[in-house]
This record gives sequence, structure tokens and C-alpha cells, in this order.
Amino acid sequence: MKALIPFWNVIIFCYVWALYYNEQMFYGFWNQGLIISVILYMLIYYAFGKLYHAFGIHTSRISELMLSQFLAIGMSDFILYLMCYLMHMQFANLIPGLIAAAVQLIGTYILLIANKSYYAKNVPAQKTIIIYGAKKKQQKEDNIETSVEEFIHKLKIKHANLFSIQNAYPDTQKSSELTDKIADCDTVILCHVSQKLRSEILAVCAREGKSVYITPKLEDILLTNYEYRYMIDTPLLASSLGRREYKSKRFLDVSISLVMLIIFAPFMILSAICIKLEDRGPVFYRQKRVTMDGKEFDILKFRSMVVDAEKQGYKPAATRDSRITKTGRVIRATRIDETPQLLNILKGDMSIVGPRPERIEHVKKYTEKLPEFAYRLRVRGGLTGYAQIYGKYNTSAEDKLKMDLMYIEKQSLLLDLQLILLTVKVMFLPESTEGF
Repeated sequence: MKALIPFWNVIIFCYVWALYYNEQMFYGFWNQGLIISVILYMLIYYAFGKLYHAFGIHTSRISELMLSQFLAIGMSDFILYLMCYLMHMQFANLIPGLIAAAVQLIGTYILLIANKSYYAKNVPAQKTIIIYGAKKKQQKEDNIETSVEEFIHKLKIKHANLFSIQNAYPDTQKSSELTDKIADCDTVILCHVSQKLRSEILAVCAREGKSVYITPKLEDILLTNYEYRYMIDTPLLASSLGRREYKSKRFLDVSISLVMLIIFAPFMILSAICIKLEDRGPVFYRQKRVTMDGKEFDILKFRSMVVDAEKQGYKPAATRDSRITKTGRVIRATRIDETPQLLNILKGDMSIVGPRPERIEHVKKYTEKLPEFAYRLRVRGGLTGYAQIYGKYNTSAEDKLKMDLMYIEKQSLLLDLQLILLTVKVMFLPESTEGF
């Protein structure tokens, strides 16, 4: 199926391109032009498909897969249409291309439905057990840590087709008993178990040929960017825990923020007018946040709540929060409320990609609970990042911290560009903005 869906989309593109665009636009270059165009389309479509996880058929919902396919097909068609314009210096008729894209998406939807139906009937979920650290069992305290029970609940809801949860066992059980449990399952998930037990279970899983998933510790993530060094005859892992920004990051921030300001200017002006007309209150909402090296700054947002929404103290926005205005619901759902932060980026307080800058009181609170939280301050706060793409508004602080550290340790120009493109997809996913 992963081969059939790209084949279908390429065939439809090839047919329409050969029948209309290539013949109409590139006289005398028909055969060579068609071959080059189809190869380019295949490469571009596959690259965007991989980026947006458009081929993760067994792990994603059909709605998410269709969104990913829509973006991959749309990006590919746009680039080829742009190439067509640049080579001929005139606009081509969009109708054939739009019809082709619609046929591609309809065919892809039918193939996905057929595949999901076959998968549900013929591929059983893996028998899975969860082993968790009983002494360090996560408790829901001030929304800082996620409980093992909540993790299991999410797993059953989101991935019931992949994992059939047999049971969850505390790490206080004897190793021999856990070994017997592992022998009867397909997959083992380790949640917050001790290093000693983790090593023992990994050895058992390797011997029995079981799949393993592990919730990483913060130190595991910090080790990802260490380099191997050798002193005399001793192997070492070496890294610096200082600032973590690559040299061209500031240039990328300024360039993209300027382009985005131009693109979003009409929507920003319209949003400002609607906010002002609704209740005559201020257009912008300013809030103290913390960025690189602990520097404080005023983050800018379009105001989406009533005036003095925090007069009784700070309270996170709920899914159906009465404080959110009519205009606020629209700009929050479309992320327009965040666009004034492009000015923060131009000023140098923020980056396009990076950990979200937190409120001052949150930084103090989280650092007390999780000392590693201070590592986030090695880079500027960002408009988007790992936690915004792979997490949700109400993802726990510890899980967000892990995602942020994953980004900080792996950041590069290419990764930033990938995350910016992935943000386009996230903007269309409603669950990423749901409240507490």
C-alpha cells in the first residue's frame, strides 16, 4: 500500500502533465521534459510525504493521513506549476491541475479506507505489557508530571490498533516473574524504571526477540549529542552544556520572520480591527516571559480573552473557557494570535524554532521540580518547536522538557526548516490547541 498510493498519485500527475502542461508549454521538449518533470515530481512528493508522515498508514488516523497527503500533493503540484511558469514566463491554466489533485486525493482516500479495513481484519494488535517504576510512579501534581495510568489510557485510545495492553506491572516484582511475563508478550514498554532493571529487561528482550519502547530519562536525551573522545586508552563522551545555537540561526530567523510578516499582514490587520470592534479593549496582550540566559522580555500576542481575564490570578485556558472572546476563538484556532511574536523574533528575543518561552513564575516552579529545566535557557525561546509539533497545549511540563531537550541537542539549519514545514501541518490539527 505504501508503494501503491505514491504510484497512483504519480500516474495521475503524469497523465495530466503529459496531456496538457508539457504539450502546451514545452514545444520541442516533449519527451525529455516529461521524463524530467515526472522524476522531479516523484522526488518532491516523496520528500514531502516522508516529512509529513503521509505513509505511516498503520500508525495514523485516516484524517491525519489525508491532511498529510493533501500537503504533500499540494506542495509538489505548486513547485511543478511554479517551474512551468518560470520556464515559459506565463501563467498556465490551473483547472487541469486542480482536477488532477482532486482525483489524486479521492483515489488516495479510497486506498486508505481499503487498507485500514484489511489491516483491522488481518493484522492483530501486538500483545503488550507495561513495566513501570512503582517508587517513582508519576503523580498528577500541579500538572507537572504525567501518571502512568494516564499514559496507559492515552495508549489504549490512540493506538488500540497497534498495542493490545495485557497488563501493567510495577518494578517491585521479582525479575524472574517479569521475565515470564515478557516471554508471553510481543512488546514491552518501560516507564520510569530504574537503570538497573532497565538493563536487565533489555537483555531479556534482546534474548527473546521482543520489541521495546522506553520513556527516556532527561540524562538519556542530554547524551544524544555527545562526541566520542579517547584520552590515552580510555573512551570518553564529551559535550558542552553551554549555548546551543548554530551560526546561521539568526539569519534564518530574520529572513523568515520578514517574509511571514508580509504574508500574514492582511490577517493581522483584520484581526486587530475585529478585536478592537468587539469590546473596544487593547489589541495586544503583553506578558513577561524568559528566554536565553534567563533574560526577561515582553511577549506579544493578539488579545484573545476579555480585558482583565487574569485579575483573579493566572489560570490556564480551558477548552470551553468563558473568558475567550468570539474573535479570540477564531484567532486561537488559526494561530493568528501568535503572529505578533514575529516582532519579538526581529527584535532578537525569540527565534522561529526553539522551546516556547515560559512565564517567570513557571520557570521558577518547574526548575524546583525539574532542575534540568534550566537547560532550555541555552537557546532563545521559539515560535514553534518539538513540543508544539509533537505535543499539545496540555502536554505535561516534563514531557515538553524532554521534547525541547531533544531539539536543543539535535538542532541544525536543516532541522529548523523541517520543523517550520511541519508546523504548517500542525496548524490544521485541532487537538494541538485543546485547553486543559
